[in-house]
Amino acid sequence: MAYELVYTSAERGLRPGTRGFCTVAHTRGMPPRIIQLLEAISTYKNVYAVHEENIAQEPVSWSHYRSNLTGRNTSILSRVSAVSADHTSRSNKLAHHVLVHEREHCAGGPVWVSTREGFFLSSWNEAPHYFESPKVIPTGDSDDCQAQAWQALTGDAGNAARLAMAFRSDPSAVQFIVFEPGMDTLSLLGESLALLPRRERWQVTYNSYFTSLPAGVTCCWRCCLPDSEILRDARRNPRAQIIDLTAPLSPPADDPLVKLAREGGPQPPEESKKEADEAAAKPRFVTLPNRNINMLSMKPRKPDNF
Repeated sequence: MAYELVYTSAERGLRPGTRGFCTVAHTRGMPPRIIQLLEAISTYKNVYAVHEENIAQEPVSWSHYRSNLTGRNTSILSRVSAVSADHTSRSNKLAHHVLVHEREHCAGGPVWVSTREGFFLSSWNEAPHYFESPKVIPTGDSDDCQAQAWQALTGDAGNAARLAMAFRSDPSAVQFIVFEPGMDTLSLLGESLALLPRRERWQVTYNSYFTSLPAGVTCCWRCCLPDSEILRDARRNPRAQIIDLTAPLSPPADDPLVKLAREGGPQPPEESKKEADEAAAKPRFVTLPNRNINMLSMKPRKPDNF
């Protein structure tokens, strides 16, 4: 069971004397350093003004970050989005964060957990209060790896394997995914994540609407708008790896993950390459002759043919 925190604009916050953008709810007993970390990653950059017609297309920032600032390597699942104007008629946001410890990692991975019904809040109309019980993390897994969202958007489900192959090649490499408002980037990330072995899914960090990297966290898959400053900086780097969903994509390289994304079906049985190599190199146990003889006995043994 996990900590959770809610951050938004309110006339009164949970801590005495706080108002405006502040924490309105969190799990009772949450350490102050964790509260500060979650408040720091509650940033959101509006694409449209609060009364614009396209306000409904504001992208939602779904993220999975990893941080060791809590004293151990912890997963942080977050949903940050624009919501109705606050009590001052200014633009508002709602950030809901959940800390997930390694022992609570389910096979489905962070996107699968984030999309469970009722897991995240999408609105807040309550008085500030504490959550008296830790949040329960769902368990389970997706049953099909076919990348339908990638197929619908790009015309080739195999494109879902681009992110998965890049991660398997270099888990520390950063991938930039260029998107436009209205694209369901979370579904795209989830389908790419489902192609990875279950043990690797919680190692991938991502943000479905990335604008900046908070201090002390990691983010490998970064979905950016075409005119974002961080993407402009990435384009100046010849080594930056960019997948532009606003333009046609070339066919992905031939790979078993590409086939899995196109044809679908469950994940194949897992086998750790490292464990397989170690098992192959390890000498097998061989029973030696005369194992029933106590070699500590001081009496000389008689030859077998005596």
